[in-house]
Amino acid sequence: MMPAKSKQTSSSTAQTATFAIANSFNYAIRRGVSEQQLRAETGLVRTDLINHETCLPAELFPVIWNLVAQACPGQPEGMQDDSEAPLYAIEVFTNANQYAENLHSVLQTLVCYRSVLSNQLSMELVESDGEACLQIYHPLDVLDGGLAAEALMGLIKRSINQVMGQGDYLVRVEFAQRPYGLSRLYETFFGVPVYFRQPYNALVFHRDALARATMHRDDDLFKYMQGNLDLLQDRWGLCDTPSPLAEVRSTITHQAEFYQYNAEEIAREMNMSLRSLQRLVSQHGSTVRQLLEQARREQAQQLLIDPTLSLETITTRLGYSNDRAFRRAFKRWTGQSPAAFRQQSR
Repeated sequence: MMPAKSKQTSSSTAQTATFAIANSFNYAIRRGVSEQQLRAETGLVRTDLINHETCLPAELFPVIWNLVAQACPGQPEGMQDDSEAPLYAIEVFTNANQYAENLHSVLQTLVCYRSVLSNQLSMELVESDGEACLQIYHPLDVLDGGLAAEALMGLIKRSINQVMGQGDYLVRVEFAQRPYGLSRLYETFFGVPVYFRQPYNALVFHRDALARATMHRDDDLFKYMQGNLDLLQDRWGLCDTPSPLAEVRSTITHQAEFYQYNAEEIAREMNMSLRSLQRLVSQHGSTVRQLLEQARREQAQQLLIDPTLSLETITTRLGYSNDRAFRRAFKRWTGQSPAAFRQQSR
């Protein structure tokens, strides 16, 4: 038995481990594991899961999943129906990805913010001529025989279906562990061939499927949701250094103070080529143009609050050729004219 230790901590390991263990604890109960059994094996009670000062050791995670396997022999844990499987465990990704541009952006969001699930989780999107392979690994996989990885891959598949709709995106699925049920149960769930005892846990997609659009694409909402994920990572201290996209945004904000909205200047300031900058931003589900437009919009709103600035002055500072072009852009951003926004701000 490994009892929880209560102490103040800002450790990313403690934060993400507690989040994952809480989800697994509740899921285990729904799958028939009793609270008494969970307490006997882990030392946990429900108050440990809601106390933000509790530091839970990550090793409890595979202990819980092994109890689930014992309670449900022969039933693959990643293949449970919507009423049982804890999709809420990756709800933060589903909420963001429903507004992503396409499947490629959905997968890149998972890769970029994987530490929200676990700071030890390794996830990489490897693209070749005909396939794109989302490889998943966690060092604790060896302790639970890959049960948690199996559940995570099932959750990712269901989350993608929720934001993309049903489709033939997958080529095959690969698991590093042995099957925990009949192979046909896995293949029925994923809808593609499933292979076991492979080098990696992987979801393998058709390369041309990456360009398929999500059902509810909204660039502004997607950027907003990405900002929430950035804040979550910062709050939990999951990044010792700012993310590459955060560095780009910081540089753009700095340049905007001097009313510079030029992609070439941003690249030069970051000591990289324009092509490299565009590729970097694209890997994080955005474009340089979108980030520059966002900076322009924020700067425009700040300038319009100042009653001493004329519309012509604001138009010039923002780099627009004439008032009409600025008014059209501002209406697209906010749904109202600059004059209406200025009046409302007063």
